[in-house]
Amino acid sequence: MNKLIRSTVSLLCAGAMASGCISVMAEKVSTTRGDVNGDGVVNVTDVVKTAAHVKGKKLLSGESLKNADVNFDGSVNVTDITRIAAFVKGKKNLPSDPNSADERFKGYDAYLIFADGSMNWGNWNGQGHPGAASYGIDADVTGDGVYTVSITRDSITSVDDMGKNPSLIYSNDGANGSYLPWANDCTIMCVDITGLLDGTLGADGTELEGFLENGSNPNVNKHVKGKFRGDELKVEVKSIKVDDEELWFDPSKVRYGNLDEEDNCYRIEIANLISGDADDAAINVNNFFFSDELSVTFSIYGID
Repeated sequence: MNKLIRSTVSLLCAGAMASGCISVMAEKVSTTRGDVNGDGVVNVTDVVKTAAHVKGKKLLSGESLKNADVNFDGSVNVTDITRIAAFVKGKKNLPSDPNSADERFKGYDAYLIFADGSMNWGNWNGQGHPGAASYGIDADVTGDGVYTVSITRDSITSVDDMGKNPSLIYSNDGANGSYLPWANDCTIMCVDITGLLDGTLGADGTELEGFLENGSNPNVNKHVKGKFRGDELKVEVKSIKVDDEELWFDPSKVRYGNLDEEDNCYRIEIANLISGDADDAAINVNNFFFSDELSVTFSIYGID
């Protein structure tokens, strides 16, 4: 452990001294995780101070101690040193509070689920889901209206609190190094709206009970009952765009409602080869591709 601490701190300090990044100043109070000395930024100084605490050389207290616990496990140890160091080096974002989401939504978090034919370009969670890797551009469904959800090349390759997107498959052309190829074909394309359903109405219209629990924050906890059965909501896909071009789809094949029957999400299913086949899809899954952006626009009424 001590060897790892010395190695991490030494490497960061060497780089920081070379660029003149280390500054000495009086400690202030900060509410930002990782900002141990309270100067408003998370840098190598915070790594050094956290390491000194872990080695017992100079103990932290108060807000400094709280901010050093970047993985929210109730203690400050070598894991916190490595997570702060990884953030300073630009390799990984700091963890989010497991009791809060990546983003706060006034209404319901709508997000795009997608994977291409090779299970590349994958996005499986909403920004409102705590502790879950999420790389889409979500919509805050605050009432009746029209909303758009999407993924882009920038969003899918971004670094969130869980790190880089683990589902991406890069290619290498030798001269220019690795790159993310175009999305080709489609395995799944759905829109999930978190927190809407109470779990009492099945996908086939049958009555259900017992798989969702009473509780608060259904938009954060997908296993808590929402307000709606689902049949009182009127939802319709208005358009699908690839690289800002309209994509043809068959409206009669788009499925709506409590399709997953495992959580409180209202689902709009455009294609799902995981549980169905290509003939069931509303798009031509075998002649589908885009380079930079996929978006789905839908309307929803019955919330207000």
